Amino acid sequence: MLFWIAFVLTRPFGATLGDVLTKPHEKGGLGFGTIGSSIVLVSILGVCILFTTLKQRRLTVAGPSNDE
Repeated sequence: MLFWIAFVLTRPFGATLGDVLTKPHEKGGLGFGTIGSSIVLVSILGVCILFTTLKQRRLTVAGPSNDE
């Protein structure tokens, strides 16, 4: 059930973002085209992966907390 909720809710947002990135300026988009929009999306994905990796590494190095 959670999969389908996430699928139905995120699909319109992805389509809208794709339209904004690929459509020309005259039609209200950013005009990146398919290659440019792919580069933008891969960059966003890379930043997210880097952020979570660094956060996990920082938590691992810090070790468990003795506050419990």
